Amino acid sequence: MQVNQAGIERRREGFFQYASLPGYQEQEYQLVWAIPEVVKEKIRKQRLLFQEKYPLPYGYTAQVVLPLVKFKQRQLLEERVKQSIYQLATGWRPFQIRLQNYAAQPSHSLFIPVASRAGSSAENGLWGITKELKSIQHLLRPDKEHPAFFPTEHKILLAGKLPSTIFDSAWKEYANKTFTAQFLADACLLLKRSQGTTNWQILQRIELRDLPVGVRQQSLFDA
Repeated sequence: MQVNQAGIERRREGFFQYASLPGYQEQEYQLVWAIPEVVKEKIRKQRLLFQEKYPLPYGYTAQVVLPLVKFKQRQLLEERVKQSIYQLATGWRPFQIRLQNYAAQPSHSLFIPVASRAGSSAENGLWGITKELKSIQHLLRPDKEHPAFFPTEHKILLAGKLPSTIFDSAWKEYANKTFTAQFLADACLLLKRSQGTTNWQILQRIELRDLPVGVRQQSLFDA
């Protein structure tokens, strides 16, 4: 047993030494829609109104994001990840995204969901984009034990980590409230932050151009 334990400790030490090498540190990433400032400001106002009525000690988050995928990867693979996402995203066709009303994740969070209806451009667009991103998911993870997270529902957070008493009161009100906003999904942002930090930086902005594969490859080469 002592020999086995010693072997485990040596492997553990080796892992931490390996992870501390330049380029091997894990970074956090998320691919999100580039939401127009007027829409983001409208959502920030709703968050502020919520905070005024249901005050929380930590306030409300200022970041307004509609994620497509969240993942971790080692720094040395960052350029390859950027190129792969660029090739996919420049082939996507812009479409309208409509945000409508409120939804809840019992019993701790309230969201503003993407309006979905059979045959809508947003529904088809988001489904197709998620499918394409999953085709490169082997690049969107540092190892098999830490897969990328693909949202099953597309939504923007209104308020999260709510105590159950506040959630119950708030959802009774917001289940009947209305909200609408709409924007053209014509660009996405690849965001990055180092583990242990809170601020995200824009690593890459990609315009949706509906390019065929051959043109996308040439566009990447010319970039």
